[in-house]
Amino acid sequence: MSNGTQPQKLTFPADQSFQRELRTRVDAYFATNHLARGANVAMWLKSAFWMTFAWGSLMTAGLAPLPVPATIAMWMLAGFGFAAVGFNVAHDGTHGATSSNGTINQLAAWTFDLMGVSSSNWRIAHNLLHHTYTNVPGIDTDLEPGAVLRFQPFAKQHPWHRYQAYFAWFLYGFTGIIWIYKKDYVQGFRRHPRTGAKKTARDWTQILVGKALHTALFLGVPLAFGPHPVGVVLLGYLGLMVTAGFSLAIVFQLAHVVEGVRFPRPDDSGALEHSWYEHEMLTTANFGKSRLTTFITGGLDHQIEHHLFPTICHIHYPALAPIVQACAREHGLPYLHSGSFLQAVASHARMLDRLGRGQEVESLAPAIQTTSPVAAAA
Repeated sequence: MSNGTQPQKLTFPADQSFQRELRTRVDAYFATNHLARGANVAMWLKSAFWMTFAWGSLMTAGLAPLPVPATIAMWMLAGFGFAAVGFNVAHDGTHGATSSNGTINQLAAWTFDLMGVSSSNWRIAHNLLHHTYTNVPGIDTDLEPGAVLRFQPFAKQHPWHRYQAYFAWFLYGFTGIIWIYKKDYVQGFRRHPRTGAKKTARDWTQILVGKALHTALFLGVPLAFGPHPVGVVLLGYLGLMVTAGFSLAIVFQLAHVVEGVRFPRPDDSGALEHSWYEHEMLTTANFGKSRLTTFITGGLDHQIEHHLFPTICHIHYPALAPIVQACAREHGLPYLHSGSFLQAVASHARMLDRLGRGQEVESLAPAIQTTSPVAAAA
């Protein structure tokens, strides 16, 4: 099955007993506690922190008369900060989870565009294809990095994949550069996977304006007003992009390319085996054991809760996790958790090795069995 397959032809079974029960419990949580599903004060403060951290680091790197080593370090720190902005601000915005106000969500999503990444392309590749058809080979574009890496057991295997557990980490650093300067343009020329429509002039305007603003702010301002020569600015920008790209790639891989997850394929009629909510429980894993992990990753360590409730602000995920876990167990469904951040990284490395060698992966148990996957809330 290729990326050209029309994903709307795929169907999930109609059994929604788990979905109904879980949604009832989550609705009761918000009603009982008189909470809105969007951002609260803690979320706004966290967003302000990461925005200040990222832009402050960038302006310091580009405009402050620091020694070259310190300048490069600040560029890299800015890269980490912008990855965190992506996790904490842009991601919720593109899902419409920040607020019930669409304008606020759009402004949050535009932080992606300022970083050079098209939020409109992201909504198609991530919100539509990845979230609807999670870990379905040939449909979920997150599993299709091209021939260089093998992220799912049904992809064509090449001789170099045998060593991908060693060289993948180097390639992850180029995620941001490829995304900004190649991937967005490639996706821009693709038709919408459901409607078949081409990008409109308005769509292209948003993509190109975002990239122009990114270039102006990240390169133009330091080159025009900063004290450093062109070579230092370009080296710093490269450091920023590598740091941001590596951070983004690692966090996103820890949810779906780790031990314990499945890679379901539809039958000949396009039917998948499990209902959508059950499908998400089988293809998604949480990770992390600290509040710091949640703070940095924007709740993406609670990936199960995010996939089930993408329009709920991630600030609520730690509280929803025990509800989801209890309901899943009552329905005989797994609640996958890979342990701490480093344990999850190790699990991803083992998966890369097994996938690269063509070994069985879908029979693997989760790397870590936990009775409390919500340690971050403890």
